[in-house]
Amino acid sequence: MQIKEKLKVFRQSTIEVARQESKAQLEEYEKQYKEELESFREKKQQELEHTFQLEKIRLIREANRKVSTESMRQRQVLEECQNEKEEKTFKMVEQKLLAFQQTEAYENYLIAQIKKAIAFAKQEEVVIYINSNDKEKKQQLEERTGVTLTVSTVDFGGGIRAVIPAKNILMDESFATKLEQEKNSYVC
Repeated sequence: MQIKEKLKVFRQSTIEVARQESKAQLEEYEKQYKEELESFREKKQQELEHTFQLEKIRLIREANRKVSTESMRQRQVLEECQNEKEEKTFKMVEQKLLAFQQTEAYENYLIAQIKKAIAFAKQEEVVIYINSNDKEKKQQLEERTGVTLTVSTVDFGGGIRAVIPAKNILMDESFATKLEQEKNSYVC
């Protein structure tokens, strides 16, 4: 073989070796870039998922805060409505009690309560109080029950109060007390 042929063979083998090395390097670079790209994608995906989770938590908290605020507002509105209803109901009851106090049935009620207090006291001394608004009924009530009545200086809305000193007992059949008890136990 001549030098030209040797050079040609040498050149071809060198070019072939260079191609193989170049191809191997190119494949190595591609493999490395693919790994880096995959790593970058995974990292970005994790960042996105983390950001998504944080945003989701923030939105849930915001929604819970709004629900809580609205719930509190609605409870306040409901409570105001219940208080208004309760107030109207008790005003109506008070008006009906005032109307009832002008009837014969009220007088009969007072007589029944006076007799009940006397029966409870048995032979003991009893002081029976009627409301100051009922002072005009005092004489008639005394005649019908045979008991001396005392007009109270404290307005208790109607009904009677009786004191049995020997037993240290107060019988409170006043409308004010009964209304107060109802107000305290009233549930809408």
